[in-house]
Amino acid sequence: MSIDTSSDKIWTGRRILIGLSAFFLSVFAANGIMVFYALTTFDGVETDDAYRKGRAYNHVLEADAAQNALGWTTAIKIMSSRSPEGVSVYTTVTVTTVDGQPAPLVNPTLTFWRPTVQGMDAEAEITPAGDGTYQGVSQLQRPGNWIIRLNAETPDGRPYVYEERQFIQPGAG
Repeated sequence: MSIDTSSDKIWTGRRILIGLSAFFLSVFAANGIMVFYALTTFDGVETDDAYRKGRAYNHVLEADAAQNALGWTTAIKIMSSRSPEGVSVYTTVTVTTVDGQPAPLVNPTLTFWRPTVQGMDAEAEITPAGDGTYQGVSQLQRPGNWIIRLNAETPDGRPYVYEERQFIQPGAG
């Protein structure tokens, strides 16, 4: 009877040290790659001075409550068509008071924001068309998901802000 004592089947201290070192080296390498990509990609902050604006959020909530107390209803309708520059968007905004009367807005403007791509935002001047309806045309670089924001003032000077997410089709020919 013989006992097999070949050296390639025995776990020596050196082999265990190399194995553990290789394991932890691979873990540190993976963590290093994740830290690199976490620090060099988009941080999620789209506004300057986010800390100050965050601290003033109670004022935003108060303004929102005051706007909701007005009871105004806003509807945004869009029609789009292709153009050489991208997509032409014809926008109709209707704002009515709680009793269905046209709501008077001062200096209304529309802003189109692309939620996922910076630098594609577009602004549109809208003009009164009567009965609480405002119309405007804007040029967007691409169709797709957009956030449309109406900025205006009430006759007494309070801000009126309405946001709506819409999918803008490329339109017909």
